[in-house]
Amino acid sequence: MSKIFSLIGLETNTGIRDVAIMGGIPEVEDIQRSQTYQELVEDCGCSEYISVVVQSFRYGQGPPELAALEDLQWIGSHNEIIKNGEAEKLQTARFAILYPDQGLQMNM
Repeated sequence: MSKIFSLIGLETNTGIRDVAIMGGIPEVEDIQRSQTYQELVEDCGCSEYISVVVQSFRYGQGPPELAALEDLQWIGSHNEIIKNGEAEKLQTARFAILYPDQGLQMNM
């Protein structure tokens, strides 16, 4: 089985940044429910928007499946698979979430 996972980069308009790893290719709602996003909004509640970059990858051979928590922990400790190209880049998505506490979004 190959594993599908995404690196999520978040940045507020005030310059605060954070990064997360998630299984699969998350939708906006998945990102907004993540602990990383929730903590960022809590810490930067005055932010007008949060810029989001989602880079999705496939690692391994065979039919794809969402990377489970154990897979994500392994990938996180072996990030060289991304740097050296072992993990195939599937797509990159960029968008902004306006007024983070209200959940509006805008594609960029």
